[in-house]
Amino acid sequence: MRRITSKAGILAMAGLLLLMGCGKDAGDKPEAKDKDADTAGITLKAEEIQSLGLTVQPAAAAQYQGQISGYGVVTALDAIAQADSDFLTAQATAAQSEAAAARARSLATGEEAAISREQLEAAQSKAAADQAALALARRKSDAAFGLNSPFRDPHARARAMGEFASGAAVLVRVTFPVTGGEAPRRLIISRMGADAKSWTSTTIWDAPADASVPGRSFYAILRGSDLAQNERVTAAIPSGAPQAGAKIPAHAVVYGESEAWVYEQTGARTFLRAQVDISRPSGDGYFVTNVKPGQKIVTDGAGLLLAHEVNPSTEAGD
Repeated sequence: MRRITSKAGILAMAGLLLLMGCGKDAGDKPEAKDKDADTAGITLKAEEIQSLGLTVQPAAAAQYQGQISGYGVVTALDAIAQADSDFLTAQATAAQSEAAAARARSLATGEEAAISREQLEAAQSKAAADQAALALARRKSDAAFGLNSPFRDPHARARAMGEFASGAAVLVRVTFPVTGGEAPRRLIISRMGADAKSWTSTTIWDAPADASVPGRSFYAILRGSDLAQNERVTAAIPSGAPQAGAKIPAHAVVYGESEAWVYEQTGARTFLRAQVDISRPSGDGYFVTNVKPGQKIVTDGAGLLLAHEVNPSTEAGD
């Protein structure tokens, strides 16, 4: 009887140990890990992403070139036309009086002179006065539009005036606070305000200094724009070698801790906040170098995502 009890006890003990082992295995079995759990950043549930209204898009590849910035104004057409009219009138008058003086010289020579010496001197005096008026008109034009303007050449002047009169081109005067050397080969002229449309000019020359604005001034003929007379514009001179990077939309940027940030999507439901430099605007966004082209970034809902990251207890719908 004692052997039977002892054998039963052994069997009972073995069963108990087996049950304990099974219970331990069941309790210690690790749960399936979320593949985003070990990724840096903030991991959200699918319903949280939906309630926050997050949308993402890849950052576009872009290039950026440094520039010197300045301001300018479109020269009024009446000022250009008046200067042109004054010069052409003086030129025509001088040519007429010079021809009259030449005829007078031919008529006043010889024993049978047709006109008196007094008439000859009057014609010569008139020619000299008209030449002085022409020189004055030229100096006024140079003072207004610079010594190197295309207006000094008759053919270039006629072409430019025709373009101004038809509206095909405008004359823009720009001033830059710091620049040296030769006149730039290219100027980028942009409209102020929300419509920051830009145009490029390659017809550029030095303008007389602007007494009201310190710096160096240039004139530029801008073709194909819709700028209005007397409209204020911004101007830029490209400088340095172009840099490769990415363009991020302005509404993708959030601000916190006195810095600018964007959220990169690093996993299916994981988002990583990355600091960006917004000192290089580009159209309706910014050029950055620490975000790779094609990297998915949050474009809508970034502000709510920042609030959720800073205060996880914040409900998405609040």
